[in-house]
Amino acid sequence: MTQSQSPVATTAEPLRGLRLVVTGLDLQQAEHRGIAVYSKALLRALRESGAELWLLTDFEPKLTGSSLKAAPRGVKRLVFAARVLESLRQGYPPRPFPLASSRAVGRLPMLMKLLRGWQVLEDLGAMVFRGSYNLERAKAIDLAELQDSPYSRVERLLYLDELSGIISARNVFVNSFRAALRKQAKPIRIQLGSFDGLITTCPLHLRIEDSKSFVQTVHDLIPLEFVQTTDHAGAFSRRLASCNQAQRLFVSSSTRQKYEACFEHHASTTSAVVIQPPSLQMPKPHQRRLLESDVLHPSRRAKANGNTLHAFRYLLFNSSVEPRKNLLFVIRAYRQSGLAEQGIRLCVTGQLKRDDYSKAVAEQADDSVLLTGYIDEQTKANLFLHTLGVLSPSLVEGFGIPVLDAACIGAPVIASPSLSHREIQGLHDFQSRVWICDTRDPMDWAVAMKDLTRAQLLQIKNPKQEREMRLERYEELNQRIAEDFRLTVCQQVLNGIQDRA
Repeated sequence: MTQSQSPVATTAEPLRGLRLVVTGLDLQQAEHRGIAVYSKALLRALRESGAELWLLTDFEPKLTGSSLKAAPRGVKRLVFAARVLESLRQGYPPRPFPLASSRAVGRLPMLMKLLRGWQVLEDLGAMVFRGSYNLERAKAIDLAELQDSPYSRVERLLYLDELSGIISARNVFVNSFRAALRKQAKPIRIQLGSFDGLITTCPLHLRIEDSKSFVQTVHDLIPLEFVQTTDHAGAFSRRLASCNQAQRLFVSSSTRQKYEACFEHHASTTSAVVIQPPSLQMPKPHQRRLLESDVLHPSRRAKANGNTLHAFRYLLFNSSVEPRKNLLFVIRAYRQSGLAEQGIRLCVTGQLKRDDYSKAVAEQADDSVLLTGYIDEQTKANLFLHTLGVLSPSLVEGFGIPVLDAACIGAPVIASPSLSHREIQGLHDFQSRVWICDTRDPMDWAVAMKDLTRAQLLQIKNPKQEREMRLERYEELNQRIAEDFRLTVCQQVLNGIQDRA
């Protein structure tokens, strides 16, 4: 197998003239974390390289109701677009669109019950397994035709600026997962038509029938390595196997090494490791005066309860709350460190779930541990900007975005000894900023937290000056990493076109 080790020669727009489809599976989720961050960076890189981009979604709402059946075609297109965009704004699962107003339900209860029953049958019918999709015939939304759309001004949907349109292919992702679970395990067939290529943001059980570019992204092999995940191991392995027929982008060298140990014997296409840009959305220069306050309100609930943070007086855990992220371990280590008695708090931004692990976290977290729940991007950036240090005790990671974010902004980070964390430690000047610490004994982390805090308190004499230094550093590294990311992605897209020519 030939492996791409270096990006293409610097070119302003190497993909100009290409029409590409990018999967939007993770942009459909309620929370934009992890892969959704990668997806947005990918869209930005492809658009800056001159490509015309279309987002593939499986949100395809039906326009039910007699009032719309007789509506002009232009009206139907506008309503359909609004409902797809609303689904993307809300995230999966989308709120069901009503068949009629509540007033009509009150007037005709029996009729509406029948209609709702028919809608259920219709929805079940839509779930019938479908093994192929022709994207040329799928419903499409040309974003240029939406004049003054309110959704273009929603923070969550800022990535719409990178797109020319959206393709709605009902249940395409659902059927990809279902196909991977089947005994025959045949991938979903995709016909691209006039599009030049398809790029997935995570492994999907798909096969491109046209001679077009096909690039799949592999983030990790965690469902095969760690039992406490929601993915079905067999189905996930089939999704990974589908990547053998595509150009592959790996988010870390460790992920590529693990993948090739499993599939190298019949891999035939090229692969490349791509380091994604950091995820923090830092304020623009004219907005930075809003950062001058030394008191942070990480959530509305915390502000209402007077539960605030003080700049450079807290440690930050920014990850989802699940067993492999090892939050309970870091809470125990924090308690043993004695930092709470010194007024140093632990801020946890992950959203608690309705499971036993989240219940245990809530029970272990005392008043010194601030559980913010889900936060927006501006709040996340502000928390990274003012933290003493970041904690990432994950048992296994494909990459480790919080570690990269912290190192780029100049905040020290204590990280578990996973291969991906060690890989980040070896980038740029991160050796002195990423502290690798074993996760088998919380006392080791307690000592590291105490040492990190002491060093930071001695170093940070002027909060304003520290902020400026972090902002300047982040801007420089973000631009450098983003450019390398863009060029590597372009090379893989072009490789796919050359291989299928």
